[in-house]
Amino acid sequence: MTKCKPMLVAWALSAAAFWAVLPASAPAHAEGVPQPDAASPATAPDVEEIIVTARKRQESILKVPVVETALTEATLDRAQAVDLRSIAAHVPGLVMGAGTLSVGNQVSIRGVGTTSLDAGVDQSVSLNIDGLQLTQGLAYKVGLFDLAQAEVLKGPQSLFFGKNSPGGVISLRSADPGDRVELIARSGYEAEAREWRNEVIVSGPLTDTLGIRLAGMYDTTDGYFDNHGAAVPGLGGAATDGRFAAARNYILRGTAVWKPSEVFDARLKVNIAHDRVADGGIQQMASCPDGVAGPNGIPFINPKDDCRLNRDMWVVNSDPAAFPGIRNSGVSFSDQGQKFGTLEMNVNLTDALALTSVSGYYHLRQDSLINGTATGAAGAALDADNHFTREDFTEELRLSSDFSGPINFTAGGFYQNGQMSNRIWVMGNTKLGLPATLQLGSHHVDIESASAFGQLRWRPIDQVEVSGGVRFTDERRSDREINAITGTDVVVPLAKPNIGSDNFSPEFTVSYMPTDDLTVFGSLKRGYKSGSFSITTITAAGSDNSFGDEKVDGGEVGLKSRWLDRSLSLNLAGYYYSYKGLQVGANEPPQGGTGPIVLRTINAGAAEVYGIDFDVNYQPPSVAGLTLRGSVNWNHARFTALDKVPCWGGQTIAQGCNEVMDPATGRYTSQNLDGKPLVRAPDWQASVGFDYTMPVWEGKNLTFSTSGQYSSRYLTNLLARDDFYQAAFFKTDASVTLSGVGGRWEVALIGNNLTDKITTGNCTNGNFAYGQILGGQLTGSNAVGPAGTDELLCFADRGRELWTRLTVKFN
Repeated sequence: MTKCKPMLVAWALSAAAFWAVLPASAPAHAEGVPQPDAASPATAPDVEEIIVTARKRQESILKVPVVETALTEATLDRAQAVDLRSIAAHVPGLVMGAGTLSVGNQVSIRGVGTTSLDAGVDQSVSLNIDGLQLTQGLAYKVGLFDLAQAEVLKGPQSLFFGKNSPGGVISLRSADPGDRVELIARSGYEAEAREWRNEVIVSGPLTDTLGIRLAGMYDTTDGYFDNHGAAVPGLGGAATDGRFAAARNYILRGTAVWKPSEVFDARLKVNIAHDRVADGGIQQMASCPDGVAGPNGIPFINPKDDCRLNRDMWVVNSDPAAFPGIRNSGVSFSDQGQKFGTLEMNVNLTDALALTSVSGYYHLRQDSLINGTATGAAGAALDADNHFTREDFTEELRLSSDFSGPINFTAGGFYQNGQMSNRIWVMGNTKLGLPATLQLGSHHVDIESASAFGQLRWRPIDQVEVSGGVRFTDERRSDREINAITGTDVVVPLAKPNIGSDNFSPEFTVSYMPTDDLTVFGSLKRGYKSGSFSITTITAAGSDNSFGDEKVDGGEVGLKSRWLDRSLSLNLAGYYYSYKGLQVGANEPPQGGTGPIVLRTINAGAAEVYGIDFDVNYQPPSVAGLTLRGSVNWNHARFTALDKVPCWGGQTIAQGCNEVMDPATGRYTSQNLDGKPLVRAPDWQASVGFDYTMPVWEGKNLTFSTSGQYSSRYLTNLLARDDFYQAAFFKTDASVTLSGVGGRWEVALIGNNLTDKITTGNCTNGNFAYGQILGGQLTGSNAVGPAGTDELLCFADRGRELWTRLTVKFN
C-alpha cells in the first residue's frame, strides 16, 4: 500500500473543490459552521444553553436526539481536569483503566470497551480532538488543558463518527482565539504527588480576519505512590526510587482562525505533546490467593507485599548485568511523543448549503521498558522493551443544507491511510538461567479505509423531525511480521496476513418537539468496530493473529426538557443494544505449564446492554448563584454467549475450566462465561453536586463547588474470578475559588477524591509468584499445582489530590 500518495490526492481534490466554488459562492447569512437550530429560544434560559456537535453541526443539546453529557470550560476548570480520567469522574457510565507499554488506556461506556492488552486493537470508544478521530489507546493519554468543551456521546455513533465507535465517542474541542487580546497564566501545585503544573496562553486577533491562540503546558511530578521494592542481591534486580512514578510532560498548541468573508472560514490546529514517565506500565499486586512464596525460595513477589490496592508499591528495576543490552540502565520508563492537528475549512455555497473539509494528521512514537513480571524483590524473570509508532492521514468532506422547507440533509465521505509498527524485545533474566533474548521481532500493519455517509432530515410539521441515514465503510488491513531472534530479519508467514470488511451502518430517528423546552426522541442504530491483528507478541509461522469485526444493533428513547421557567433541566433516556463479536482480551496459561504467558484477542460470542440514563440540573430562582446537579446510570451489561474463553492459571475443572481438552496434557484449557458482566460495567453509577457563587467585596466572587461519585462493583478482568472485581466505592471532590473583578485573577483550592479511594479499571492475571514462566501450575485438572492459582495485578488510579492554583488574566 502506498503510504502517502492517496492522502495527498484526497487533500489536493479537497483544496481544488474549495477554491473552485469559492469565487462563485454568494454571500451567506451564516458563518462557515452551521448555526444552532432556528427553533432554539432567542433569549438565554436560566439553565445555561449548551451547544453541541453530536451530528457534526451546531445544535442545542436540548434539540439533538443523542444521549450525551457536555462539560463546559468552567466545569472542567473547577474540577482541575487534567486528563480523560478527570472527565470520567463526572460522567456516569464512562469508566477508564490504564494499560501497559504501547497498549495505552482502556475506555468503556456502559461497559462497552476494549479489554485486550494489545496495541493492535482499536478502542470501542472513539476519541475526537478538534475533528481528528483517534482510536489507539496511547492517544487517550494526552493531557487536557485550554478546552472549550468536552462531550461524551453514549452508545453507537457510526453515522457521523464512523467505525470504531460502537460504545460511544469522547469529543474534545479546544479553545479558539477571541476578538480581543488575552494573556492567561496559571500555576498549580498538588501536594500528595508533589506535582507542579504551569500553563501560559496568548490569544487574540492579528488582523480583522485572522486570529491566533498559542497555548503551552508543562507538568512535573515526583509520583503519587511510595515504592518499597528492595532488590535481593544476585537475582537480577536493582534499586528503585522511593517514589512511583515520577513524570514530566508538556503540550504545545497553536490555533489560527481565518475569516476573510462571510463565505469562507478556516481553522488550523497544531499540537505537540511529550510525556516521560519513570514507569512503562507496571501494575500493583492486588490479590495473591496462595500467598507470595516463590519457587525454590526465589521471592518474585516481595514478602512484605500485602497484595492490596493502596499507596504502597513493591517493584524493582533490572540489573543490566542480568539483562545484557537493556536500555535506560534497567530503569522502567515510557517516553511518548505525539504530533497531531487538523485543518477545517468551511465555505457557504449558498445561503442554504455549506461545504466542510476536515483534514487530519496524527503521528505517535512511544519507547517503553517494563519489569515484565512486576517483581518486588528478585529481578524480573523477563523484561519487555517496546518501540511503537503510528501515523494516520485522514480527510472528511461534508455537505450540509439548511433549507427553509421541510427537507434537509448532510452527506459526505471519509478517507484514512494509516500505518502502525510495534517492535518487541522480550529479555530473559540471565541470573536465573534464562536466555538473554526470548523474543525479538516486529509487526508492521497498514490500514486503508474509505466511507460514504448521508442523512436525510424531514420535518412534516414544525414539531416533528424524522431523520434517516446510512454509512458505508470499506476497510483493508495487512500485517507483516518479522522475527529477528536469530539476528537476521525473517518474514513470518501468517495464516491471514490480509483482512478486510465492508459494512453498512444505518440509523433512523424520530424527534417530537411540542415546545422549545421539550424534546422526545427515539433512535434505531447499527454500529461496528473493524477487525485487526494482535501485535503484542511474535507468533509462530502459520498462526492466525487476526480477529474480526465487532458489531452492534439496538436503539434508545429519550426525553430532554426544561421546566420552572427554564430553571430546571431534566433528561431521561432508556437504551437497549445487542453486541456480537466483541473484541476481548485474555491471558492464556502456556501450553504444558511453562514458558511465557500467551496474550490473546478473541471475538466473544454476544452481549446485551440495556439501562437508563438520568440527569438533572436546577438553578433555584430564590438563591442567586446556586446550581444543583445530579445524574444516574443504571446499566445491565451481560455476555449472552461467551464460550471457549481461556481459563485462568490454576483453575480447576470444578471451578469451571472444563472445555477444549489439550490432548498433549490431558487437561482442559477453556471455560464458559455466559451471563457474566462485561468488563468495567457497574450496574449503578451516580454523580451529585452543587456550585455556589456569591459576591464578597469590591466586585470579587467566592465560589464553592462539590461533587460526589458512586460506583457499584465491576469486573476489571474478563475471566471473572471473584477477586477480579473492583469493589463499590464513593469519591468526593470539593473546591473553593476566590476571583477578582472581571475574573482577572483567581485563587483556587481543589480537592479531588477526598475520600482517598484507590481504585482500578484494568487488571491482568498471571503466575507472578513463579515469575510467570517457571511453571508450577495445573490448569484444567482436578488438582492444583505447587504454584496454586494466578495472582492479580492492577493499574491503580491515584487517590486523594490536593491542588492549590493561581490564575492571572490580562485582556
